[in-house]
Amino acid sequence: MQENLQVNSIAVQGRSHPMNKDSDAVKQVLEKVRADYATGCQAGELMDPGLPITERDILCEIWARLRPFCISAGLHVHSEVKVAPSLDSHHTVLRSAKRVDVAILRDQPQARWLDAAREIQDRKCKGHIEARFEAIPVEYFHTVMEVKIQSHIPDARKDISSLSQIAAANPECNCFFVLLNARGQVCDHNAILTYAKTAGVPIVEYTARR
Repeated sequence: MQENLQVNSIAVQGRSHPMNKDSDAVKQVLEKVRADYATGCQAGELMDPGLPITERDILCEIWARLRPFCISAGLHVHSEVKVAPSLDSHHTVLRSAKRVDVAILRDQPQARWLDAAREIQDRKCKGHIEARFEAIPVEYFHTVMEVKIQSHIPDARKDISSLSQIAAANPECNCFFVLLNARGQVCDHNAILTYAKTAGVPIVEYTARR
Protein backbone atom coordinates (compact mmCIF):
# COMPACT_ATOMS: atom_id res chain seq x y z
CA MET A 1 0.00 0.00 0.00
CA GLN A 2 1.22 3.48 -0.80
CA GLU A 3 2.49 5.60 2.11
CA ASN A 4 0.01 8.35 1.33
CA LEU A 5 -3.77 8.28 1.56
CA GLN A 6 -4.26 11.85 0.40
CA VAL A 7 -3.60 11.57 -3.32
CA ASN A 8 -6.36 13.01 -5.49
CA SER A 9 -6.47 10.30 -8.14
CA ILE A 10 -9.55 8.11 -8.41
CA ALA A 11 -8.87 4.53 -7.38
CA VAL A 12 -11.90 2.93 -9.02
CA GLN A 13 -13.55 4.49 -12.06
CA GLY A 14 -17.32 4.15 -12.22
CA ARG A 15 -17.61 1.19 -9.81
CA SER A 16 -18.75 1.16 -6.21
CA HIS A 17 -16.11 0.08 -3.74
CA PRO A 18 -16.86 -3.11 -1.79
CA MET A 19 -18.14 -2.61 1.75
CA ASN A 20 -18.76 -4.77 4.80
CA LYS A 21 -21.95 -6.41 6.05
CA ASP A 22 -22.95 -3.41 8.19
CA SER A 23 -23.05 -0.92 5.32
CA ASP A 24 -26.85 -0.97 5.07
CA ALA A 25 -27.27 -0.38 8.82
CA VAL A 26 -24.88 2.58 8.71
CA LYS A 27 -26.54 3.99 5.61
CA GLN A 28 -29.96 3.83 7.28
CA VAL A 29 -28.65 6.09 10.04
CA LEU A 30 -27.27 8.54 7.49
CA GLU A 31 -30.51 8.49 5.52
CA LYS A 32 -32.44 9.40 8.68
CA VAL A 33 -30.13 12.37 9.25
CA ARG A 34 -30.73 13.37 5.64
CA ALA A 35 -34.52 13.01 5.95
CA ASP A 36 -34.67 15.16 9.09
CA TYR A 37 -32.57 17.81 7.38
CA ALA A 38 -34.82 17.78 4.31
CA THR A 39 -37.93 18.13 6.49
CA GLY A 40 -36.57 21.39 7.87
CA CYS A 41 -35.96 22.85 4.41
CA GLN A 42 -38.73 24.63 2.54
CA ALA A 43 -38.76 26.74 -0.61
CA GLY A 44 -35.06 26.28 -1.15
CA GLU A 45 -34.02 27.42 2.31
CA LEU A 46 -33.19 26.02 5.74
CA MET A 47 -36.24 27.04 7.80
CA ASP A 48 -35.87 25.08 11.05
CA PRO A 49 -33.41 26.89 13.40
CA GLY A 50 -32.78 23.64 15.28
CA LEU A 51 -31.23 21.86 12.30
CA PRO A 52 -27.49 21.79 11.47
CA ILE A 53 -25.89 24.96 10.16
CA THR A 54 -22.27 23.77 10.32
CA GLU A 55 -20.43 20.63 9.34
CA ARG A 56 -19.61 20.05 13.01
CA ASP A 57 -23.35 20.05 13.76
CA ILE A 58 -23.92 17.26 11.24
CA LEU A 59 -20.85 15.39 12.42
CA CYS A 60 -22.12 15.43 16.02
CA GLU A 61 -25.57 14.33 14.92
CA ILE A 62 -24.17 11.38 13.00
CA TRP A 63 -21.87 10.42 15.89
CA ALA A 64 -24.75 10.42 18.37
CA ARG A 65 -27.04 8.37 16.14
CA LEU A 66 -24.37 5.81 15.32
CA ARG A 67 -23.31 5.23 18.92
CA PRO A 68 -26.16 2.87 19.95
CA PHE A 69 -25.53 0.68 16.90
CA CYS A 70 -21.79 0.62 17.56
CA ILE A 71 -22.22 -0.29 21.21
CA SER A 72 -24.52 -3.18 20.32
CA ALA A 73 -22.12 -4.42 17.64
CA GLY A 74 -18.92 -4.10 19.68
CA LEU A 75 -17.67 -1.24 17.51
CA HIS A 76 -16.40 2.23 18.42
CA VAL A 77 -17.41 5.51 16.78
CA HIS A 78 -15.07 8.51 16.95
CA SER A 79 -14.66 11.83 15.17
CA GLU A 80 -11.73 13.58 13.52
CA VAL A 81 -9.21 10.76 13.67
CA LYS A 82 -6.29 10.34 11.29
CA VAL A 83 -5.87 7.33 9.02
CA ALA A 84 -2.36 5.85 9.04
CA PRO A 85 -1.27 3.76 6.04
CA SER A 86 0.32 1.24 8.43
CA LEU A 87 1.48 0.71 11.99
CA ASP A 88 5.05 1.49 10.95
CA SER A 89 4.32 4.71 9.04
CA HIS A 90 7.03 7.33 9.43
CA HIS A 91 6.19 10.42 11.47
CA THR A 92 6.47 12.63 8.40
CA VAL A 93 3.72 10.57 6.76
CA LEU A 94 1.55 10.75 9.87
CA ARG A 95 1.82 14.53 10.03
CA SER A 96 0.13 14.81 6.63
CA ALA A 97 -2.26 11.88 7.08
CA LYS A 98 -5.92 12.41 6.30
CA ARG A 99 -8.17 13.27 9.25
CA VAL A 100 -11.67 11.93 8.64
CA ASP A 101 -14.86 13.46 10.03
CA VAL A 102 -16.48 10.33 11.49
CA ALA A 103 -15.00 6.84 11.81
CA ILE A 104 -16.19 3.53 13.17
CA LEU A 105 -13.28 1.43 14.44
CA ARG A 106 -13.07 -2.31 15.05
CA ASP A 107 -10.52 -4.69 16.47
CA GLN A 108 -8.80 -7.37 14.43
CA PRO A 109 -8.93 -11.02 15.55
CA GLN A 110 -5.49 -10.85 17.14
CA ALA A 111 -5.03 -7.11 17.65
CA ARG A 112 -6.83 -4.13 19.16
CA TRP A 113 -7.03 -0.79 17.40
CA LEU A 114 -6.42 0.98 20.71
CA ASP A 115 -3.12 -0.82 21.19
CA ALA A 116 -2.05 0.13 17.67
CA ALA A 117 -3.03 3.76 18.28
CA ARG A 118 -1.03 3.80 21.52
CA GLU A 119 2.01 2.31 19.81
CA ILE A 120 1.98 5.02 17.15
CA GLN A 121 1.34 7.73 19.74
CA ASP A 122 4.13 6.56 22.05
CA ARG A 123 6.66 7.13 19.28
CA LYS A 124 5.97 10.86 19.64
CA CYS A 125 8.00 12.88 22.10
CA LYS A 126 4.87 13.76 24.10
CA GLY A 127 2.89 10.69 23.17
CA HIS A 128 2.67 9.35 26.70
CA ILE A 129 0.76 12.42 27.95
CA GLU A 130 -1.52 13.13 24.99
CA ALA A 131 -4.96 11.50 24.84
CA ARG A 132 -5.59 12.52 21.23
CA PHE A 133 -3.99 9.82 19.13
CA GLU A 134 -1.70 10.71 16.25
CA ALA A 135 -3.27 8.18 13.88
CA ILE A 136 -4.83 4.72 13.62
CA PRO A 137 -3.79 2.15 10.98
CA VAL A 138 -6.24 1.86 8.10
CA GLU A 139 -6.94 -1.84 8.66
CA TYR A 140 -8.86 -1.02 11.86
CA PHE A 141 -11.40 1.22 10.11
CA HIS A 142 -14.87 -0.30 9.77
CA THR A 143 -16.55 2.83 8.35
CA VAL A 144 -15.36 6.28 7.32
CA MET A 145 -17.52 9.32 6.58
CA GLU A 146 -16.76 12.77 5.27
CA VAL A 147 -19.36 15.51 5.77
CA LYS A 148 -20.04 18.70 3.83
CA ILE A 149 -22.79 21.27 4.35
CA GLN A 150 -21.98 23.31 1.26
CA SER A 151 -21.34 22.48 -2.38
CA HIS A 152 -17.78 23.75 -2.68
CA ILE A 153 -16.48 21.53 -5.45
CA PRO A 154 -12.70 21.56 -4.72
CA ASP A 155 -13.19 20.59 -1.06
CA ALA A 156 -15.72 17.92 -1.94
CA ARG A 157 -13.44 16.42 -4.59
CA LYS A 158 -10.59 16.14 -2.08
CA ASP A 159 -12.79 14.35 0.44
CA ILE A 160 -14.27 11.98 -2.14
CA SER A 161 -10.85 11.13 -3.53
CA SER A 162 -9.55 10.45 -0.01
CA LEU A 163 -12.49 8.13 0.66
CA SER A 164 -11.74 6.31 -2.57
CA GLN A 165 -8.13 5.80 -1.50
CA ILE A 166 -9.14 4.55 1.94
CA ALA A 167 -11.54 2.05 0.36
CA ALA A 168 -8.80 0.86 -1.96
CA ALA A 169 -6.43 0.37 0.99
CA ASN A 170 -9.08 -1.40 3.09
CA PRO A 171 -11.83 -2.96 0.93
CA GLU A 172 -13.82 -3.95 4.02
CA CYS A 173 -14.22 -0.34 5.14
CA ASN A 174 -17.52 1.37 4.39
CA CYS A 175 -16.93 4.82 2.91
CA PHE A 176 -19.69 7.42 2.69
CA PHE A 177 -19.78 11.04 1.61
CA VAL A 178 -22.56 13.08 3.25
CA LEU A 179 -23.59 16.30 1.48
CA LEU A 180 -26.45 18.35 2.97
CA ASN A 181 -26.95 21.71 1.38
CA ALA A 182 -29.80 24.19 1.88
CA ARG A 183 -28.52 27.13 -0.14
CA GLY A 184 -25.86 26.01 -2.64
CA GLN A 185 -26.05 26.06 -6.42
CA VAL A 186 -27.69 23.02 -7.99
CA CYS A 187 -25.06 22.85 -10.74
CA ASP A 188 -22.28 22.58 -8.15
CA HIS A 189 -24.21 20.01 -6.16
CA ASN A 190 -24.79 17.90 -9.26
CA ALA A 191 -21.12 18.12 -10.23
CA ILE A 192 -20.19 16.66 -6.84
CA LEU A 193 -22.70 13.84 -7.31
CA THR A 194 -21.12 13.02 -10.66
CA TYR A 195 -17.62 13.01 -9.18
CA ALA A 196 -18.69 10.69 -6.34
CA LYS A 197 -20.27 8.30 -8.82
CA THR A 198 -17.10 8.26 -10.92
CA ALA A 199 -15.07 7.54 -7.78
CA GLY A 200 -17.39 4.72 -6.73
CA VAL A 201 -18.03 6.43 -3.38
CA PRO A 202 -21.61 6.18 -2.02
CA ILE A 203 -23.13 9.58 -1.29
CA VAL A 204 -26.01 10.53 0.98
CA GLU A 205 -27.14 13.95 -0.20
CA TYR A 206 -29.80 16.61 -0.20
CA THR A 207 -30.07 20.09 -1.61
CA ALA A 208 -33.11 22.30 -1.02
CA ARG A 209 -32.57 24.18 -4.29
CA ARG A 210 -33.11 21.18 -6.59
